[in-house]
Amino acid sequence: MRLKEFLEIKIKKNEISWDNRSQLIKASGEKVNGNNVKILKIYEKEFKFGSIQKIKDLEILKYFSKQPKNSFISVEGAKKIINQNLPKYITTKPKGEVSTTLIYSRLNDPKFNKNKLKGQTLDNQVSKFKDYDVKLSDSFVQKVFNLREQGIYLSIEETSRGSKIIRLKTSENYSNLNKSFPPNEDSLKKIKKIIDEQKK
Repeated sequence: MRLKEFLEIKIKKNEISWDNRSQLIKASGEKVNGNNVKILKIYEKEFKFGSIQKIKDLEILKYFSKQPKNSFISVEGAKKIINQNLPKYITTKPKGEVSTTLIYSRLNDPKFNKNKLKGQTLDNQVSKFKDYDVKLSDSFVQKVFNLREQGIYLSIEETSRGSKIIRLKTSENYSNLNKSFPPNEDSLKKIKKIIDEQKK
């Protein structure tokens, strides 16, 4: 089969991931020579060259770079999206898909995880929200309201997932703050400190 025809068939079948250019030319049954290198040059933008692991790592890196810094990500969700972006030529091979193990490995690698992302599991999801999923006593609510004064606005809000937060807002005279805190005594101390500092 001539190289040009071979390349067009591979593009149609989406078999576009190859370790290197020589491997692709040889797979057609042709020799690596100047003429065949010129033919491949016409089509090479349609192909991805590099080891399968390198291609997987590139997709993982792309996904990580799009996530907000210091955020939690669903590893299962990330795996699904990353595998959808991989060429079918890779994902249809045995063990071709990106695994959750690989994603956790890359989360632990600062060269990949520049945004300091954390993998979200059931355990750390519960841990993350435990300070917010609480029942508030009337006396605590009163303590929150007692910190209010002119230009200092405090309220208890409910998030879309049903958690409670303390919302601190200040007027222009107090630097236009807008911060949220978990509803506990430590937060009240922090809020009091912030208010005192704003008055200086």
